[in-house]
Amino acid sequence: MSPDAAGWDFSALEVTGRMPVTNRGEGLVELTLEPLGEDYWLRPGETFIVTSYGDHGSGHPFEVQYWPDSVSVWCTSWFGTVSDDEGNQLSSGHQRPDGAYPR
Repeated sequence: MSPDAAGWDFSALEVTGRMPVTNRGEGLVELTLEPLGEDYWLRPGETFIVTSYGDHGSGHPFEVQYWPDSVSVWCTSWFGTVSDDEGNQLSSGHQRPDGAYPR
């Protein structure tokens, strides 16, 4: 599972890639960070930054898949994080709308 935003310091780890993801639509867009299925929800006009840490070995730090109203980002490295465009690390479930997933 991805580390909790409040409890981890990644400054000693090698950043292997950063990728902005922006919602240019008019509704919420779900960003899923794989392989653990962590969800982050972008409001219209909002940008999140996906950061990949560690050796990815595959020649690229990310794989991206798009669907209507959602995007999945696979970090091919050791692990990845999601932050807002000001650098604040976000926790899974950020801005998740009520009823998005059954409990």
